[in-house]
Amino acid sequence: MRLRFTLFTAIVTFAFLLAACGSAETEVVEVIKEVVVEKEVVKTVEVPGETVIKEVIKTVEVIKEVVVETAPMTAMVEFGEAPQLAQLVAAGKLPPVNERLPAEPVVIPAGSIGKYGGTIRRFYTGPADGCNFIRLSRASLMRHTTDGLNLVPSLAKKWEVSDDGKSWTFFMRPGTKWSDGVDFTADDFMFHYEEVLLNEELTPRIYGFLRQGDGVGTMEKVDDYTVKMIFPLPHYMFLEFAYQADAACYGATRNVPWTAAHYMKQFHIKFNPNANEDAKAAGFADWTQLYDDKEAYNLNPDKPALSPWHFTNPLGSPLVRATRNEYFWAVDPEGNQLPYIDNMTLVLVDNPEIGTLKAIQGEIDMQGRHIQLPDFPVLKEGEEKGGYHLLTWGADGGADVSLFLNQALPDSAIGTAMRTEVFRQALSSAIDRDSINSISFLGLGIPRQNVPNPAHQHYPGLAIEQTRVAYEPVVAAAMLDSVFPEKDDEGFRTIDGDRIVVNVGVTPAFGPWPDVAEQVARNWEAVGVKTDVQIMTRSLLGTRGSANELAVYVWNEDTSHFTFSNLAKRTIKFNNPYQNSAWAVYIVTDGAEGTKPPQEALDFLAMHVLGPTLPTEERNALGRAIYTQIVEKQYNIGLVGLSPMVQGVIVVNNRVQNVPDKAGNDWPLRTPNTGFPEQWWFSAAE
Repeated sequence: MRLRFTLFTAIVTFAFLLAACGSAETEVVEVIKEVVVEKEVVKTVEVPGETVIKEVIKTVEVIKEVVVETAPMTAMVEFGEAPQLAQLVAAGKLPPVNERLPAEPVVIPAGSIGKYGGTIRRFYTGPADGCNFIRLSRASLMRHTTDGLNLVPSLAKKWEVSDDGKSWTFFMRPGTKWSDGVDFTADDFMFHYEEVLLNEELTPRIYGFLRQGDGVGTMEKVDDYTVKMIFPLPHYMFLEFAYQADAACYGATRNVPWTAAHYMKQFHIKFNPNANEDAKAAGFADWTQLYDDKEAYNLNPDKPALSPWHFTNPLGSPLVRATRNEYFWAVDPEGNQLPYIDNMTLVLVDNPEIGTLKAIQGEIDMQGRHIQLPDFPVLKEGEEKGGYHLLTWGADGGADVSLFLNQALPDSAIGTAMRTEVFRQALSSAIDRDSINSISFLGLGIPRQNVPNPAHQHYPGLAIEQTRVAYEPVVAAAMLDSVFPEKDDEGFRTIDGDRIVVNVGVTPAFGPWPDVAEQVARNWEAVGVKTDVQIMTRSLLGTRGSANELAVYVWNEDTSHFTFSNLAKRTIKFNNPYQNSAWAVYIVTDGAEGTKPPQEALDFLAMHVLGPTLPTEERNALGRAIYTQIVEKQYNIGLVGLSPMVQGVIVVNNRVQNVPDKAGNDWPLRTPNTGFPEQWWFSAAE
């Protein structure tokens, strides 16, 4: 096989400043160099015209470079900016760009230095599809490199951890501003912590980045641009948690370390004695409801933002527009303020099929979300006419369609069955994954259980990955006979005369998942387990899962690379729709509601809580033990993984530049944020 190596230069450096600098203190900053390796992919897909798909593999290494500067960057450099912003500056309607940027702006690597302008067109499926936006436009203390393997500074220019691992100090960039031009400071952290997270009316129980098992961390202001977070136990993995501390898909922001205090105070009863009256005038019961409404990024376009783009109208509208943040705190390697692209639009569609049709017609500029893998051949055929090309970003781990098994169902035939280990194991052995891979994944996936990929430090080994993955219906039937041998007149298994009926909840929001569920149902019924596939909207699926109404919840396991920081798909967690929701309710209500979990489930949760407190080698060993237990006990069932099924088939307008051929693809990575959307740009029309 012949390999062609191309150096894709994306050096994050301030070298362009050196001519303006004299002797000064030196500072070490992280930089990125990407090396692209292009080769023929082993698996190919034939489409009309006998097109063969090529795969480009990109690896990213993080290096360090010494930067020399004698004064704040804004005092030394004349930055570039978008022409429309320059016009506003000239008209006296906007401060000069040097005054809008922090003293040490983030330098984002660019595949090529771009040009300003244009609108990224995307489609979305409704108010619950907020992920469609925050995956592209987000602000966090740090962010992942393109491959998703390393964290580099973002809003925080640096951080320090104490020797005992219990406290983390984050140093912000002085001069960073909200989208309305007001300074972003430690006070925005402290207001959110003291007046929102610690206010039981607004936040009855703290979750997210400050949560540590049964305990909760605290926050302290060190100075105007420095904050410290302190935990009751060592928290060696806090950066991984902090990266994921952003607005949820549905608009909630309690898992964000800050808020725009200068704006939100007007809705808080402590700072506005008339807040209750204002709330009732706006149609809310009290001030807490009004505060929640105004805090939600996807419902309130007036709330100041830190992200590269911010909404001008709320989600749910037929067409949602987001425009550039005039005060965005990052530049390209030549000092041009980012983002390059002016606007982003989301057009509302009734279903993903309509969105795919828009893509084929050339009306979508960059989108992987809701693009269905089975549509790959027709999308590939339409590339030339539609003026786009396709990329495939394979998933990083787990499985791209999985079955989450609910052991917390009420006492009944199905409840008893789901709590029986052999029954769960037999369900796995009864599934024809090769057929599912061929029919629903175009042969691009790998049949496997829900474990990380082999490169991850928590990968438990090939034997565990492939445990009960082979299609063995005879073995599965024998296992079922050993625990539930009784059958009714139709040949379906029963317990004390009551038929075991597995109801499977699935949504069509992500491709052929309903077809996969139907294939699984046929496999299970062939070994005597009656299966009822129920297809529903994404929101209803979440509601019914959280209400403990489903025996099996169909979703993807896209968090296996984040064993200890993203628990919902593996263990008991607040508001967990995937599995065992009644157990989660019991935990969060201190036993007042829900169903008491067995000790095995509590011990398994404790393993996840323990992980971040351990040194690296012990933590990695625990991670491998967790995935071994998941598979051996068959808490969930992986089907097919490491494919571009979810988010990974990406339509890119041929004019959109700097979108990487490969990038880390995982929900915790907030894909496609690993592609650095701020540095995408439109070339001239072809």
